[in-house]
Amino acid sequence: MRMKNSARLIATSALTGWLFVAGDISYQQGLHIMNSAQASESISSVSTLCTGHFLIDMPVGSVVSGGNYRYDYARLDKPKPMSREDFETEMSAKEKTLRSTKHEVEPSLLRLLIKPDPYSWIFAHWEYNFSENIVLVDGYRWIDGTRFLFRSKAGMSKPPSGTKDYQEDAIDRMKAILAGLRKRATHEIPTEPGYCFEGGFIANPEWEMEEAAIDIDIAGHPDAFVSVWFYPLSRRAHSAPLLDRVGGVLQALGRMATSVHVLRRGDRQVGPYKGQEFLVTAPSSGGLRGHSFIWETEGDGTLDTPALKIELTTAYRDKNGNPQQTKLTDEQAMKLWDEVLNSFRLRPTMAPQASSPSP
Repeated sequence: MRMKNSARLIATSALTGWLFVAGDISYQQGLHIMNSAQASESISSVSTLCTGHFLIDMPVGSVVSGGNYRYDYARLDKPKPMSREDFETEMSAKEKTLRSTKHEVEPSLLRLLIKPDPYSWIFAHWEYNFSENIVLVDGYRWIDGTRFLFRSKAGMSKPPSGTKDYQEDAIDRMKAILAGLRKRATHEIPTEPGYCFEGGFIANPEWEMEEAAIDIDIAGHPDAFVSVWFYPLSRRAHSAPLLDRVGGVLQALGRMATSVHVLRRGDRQVGPYKGQEFLVTAPSSGGLRGHSFIWETEGDGTLDTPALKIELTTAYRDKNGNPQQTKLTDEQAMKLWDEVLNSFRLRPTMAPQASSPSP
């Protein structure tokens, strides 16, 4: 693609120069044509997606089709379009239900309701009328037509001496999440430190316990998707390295392993992350041959060097469960894989600037 665009730019330059010398266009017209050609050349064939603290480039038109996110021990629900009036109605209904449902020991399921600002509600409540060990902490925030919801839990056991009780700690964490939360467009890449998720961003100069698992549908290939996982701590404590695991699986398959064609395997470093990759073609669940490419790094057990896993899958069934034949050859699939994998990187950030919060 770059070679084609470069050739087109060179051809445009030659044609523009000839027209100018021949007197068929003015100097200003020539500049306009050249600027337009250079702008066309600079248009990228990829779009950048942000998840957590990381970026990955995908073919233009690719979309995040699903994701699970956890931030500072809270699980994020998918943002929901909602008017301010409907948000207030939902919050009032939830409060009424929790207050009116009797608990076996306490007056109701609701233990505490906090409103940090007019757009945020935090409920600390029992899940069931017989619950006594775990309190749920739900944080809601409405921002410009979207309702965000974060859920966490707090144990009711006695905390170590000199520390907050677990419910109080969970509520303080929820306050910080909602205070740093803002709405985010799909391709908006924040420049300040924080955590990206589908439809939103949590600004925070500090790293928290963060994880995510997302699927990205690849534009132009309805049978193919990329998955990205990251975990807050090293996988080494509970899992053997990738190549050790897949070697055992192939041995267990016995004769069936002959249907699995290994395209590439070995150590591979992606940016600063040392990992391993395993690329195969194999029959899919629908009987059609597809690709299964995996790269993993066990991580160093720190928040900024977590365990990471990236996968490319082709010949996946459609939304109706029908088998799909991939259009990607082995060479095309490997080229796409290399481009996507090599683009994975830590999102560069600048020091955050003070600003007044807005709903």
